[in-house]
Amino acid sequence: MPPGSFFERHESVRSLAHRDFRMLLAGATLTGLVMPIQFLTQVFWVQEEYPERSVLYVGLIAVSRGSAMLIFSLIGGAIADRFERRRVLLACAATACGLSGLVSALMLYNPFGQAAMAALLCLTFLAAAAMAIDVPARTASIPAVVGMEDMGNAISLNMVAQQLTIPLSLPLVGFLNSILEPGQVYAGTLLAWAAILPLLAALQFRSVGSANRALSMLGNIREGLAYTRRDAAIFGVIAMVLALQVVGMPGPATLGPLWMTEVLGLSRSEFGLMAMTWGIGAFVGSFFFARQQGLGRRGSSLCVMTLVFAVSAIVFGHSRFIPLTAAANFTLGFAQVGAMVTAATVVQHLVRDEMRGRVMGLFPLAMGMAMLNAGPVSAVGQALGLEVVVPALGWALLGIALLITFGLPELRRAHPAILNRAPGSQPA
Repeated sequence: MPPGSFFERHESVRSLAHRDFRMLLAGATLTGLVMPIQFLTQVFWVQEEYPERSVLYVGLIAVSRGSAMLIFSLIGGAIADRFERRRVLLACAATACGLSGLVSALMLYNPFGQAAMAALLCLTFLAAAAMAIDVPARTASIPAVVGMEDMGNAISLNMVAQQLTIPLSLPLVGFLNSILEPGQVYAGTLLAWAAILPLLAALQFRSVGSANRALSMLGNIREGLAYTRRDAAIFGVIAMVLALQVVGMPGPATLGPLWMTEVLGLSRSEFGLMAMTWGIGAFVGSFFFARQQGLGRRGSSLCVMTLVFAVSAIVFGHSRFIPLTAAANFTLGFAQVGAMVTAATVVQHLVRDEMRGRVMGLFPLAMGMAMLNAGPVSAVGQALGLEVVVPALGWALLGIALLITFGLPELRRAHPAILNRAPGSQPA
């Protein structure tokens, strides 16, 4: 029996009936497994090589990643709309593999002495830039790979894969770094790229960006931003994603570990159990939206999930009762996944194909802004106290989400019956 026949009969995994999507998902899963291992292994290496400046240097690594995401997400969107997207994916993966090899050599042999940190920051910046270019090309390819009908399921399964890799990678990176040197662990991640590159090379779909090549790259970016601003529904989706990432996430995510240990007084082992509730909620949310595809195509679902996230963040910030905090953390994970699945699905249905990469490039832009915002939020938390800042961020998100929900009725009115403006891309 062909693999596609099995998947077609099961609603929750039917996008896996498409051969190229299975390969894309396998590659994305391996990438999702490798990225946390590489980042945390860099942290361990910095702690060993620069123990007196480890906090500063780890922060600089995060800034280099965030700034690259911020700068190159719009460029990546324009690239996805100007070139053959399958080739863009392969070029990004090959670049990431090469950069990983250079970082491995740097960590193993440290040929630059005290200047090695500057080299690591440059390589980290370039690797994050490759990722920022990869994301819009990958997401813009999905309609050509699975078709519009299975797109929501494909986005949800990508989320499922992400939720599976995180709990696998965290204990794995701890174990590997306990028995090997950080440079050896980082070099071992090259094995994943040895599998990812053949998977991408075997893809057969064609999805060629149709942006106006008479314009410069900068002109294409301006055109994409103007298009996003003119379309009230798409603008509402992007505004909601920015609010969630930049305002909503820093409280429970960035400051969450400090909140749980310093304010709630949890031990490290208790913190680990509490953190699991977010992951469980996200995992449940991924499967829920994989099965309930109709909900994932509604703008009102995005509004509801963002409001649920905001209310949960408020409860998280005011609660001192451990079971209530755990329930709020579970709901935060569920709502965050639900919001991101519905946001991506609604935009994919609404956007014109020639604008798809540039609009989808705004999602990694939001991630980059969230990474860079972690510094100011932490500084304010240090100055005013976590007890003030964490709940205040939840209340701020609630206010912004309500303004977007009621200020842009086109967003909440978007539903499957009208999500037909995008060309009906069919899988190759």
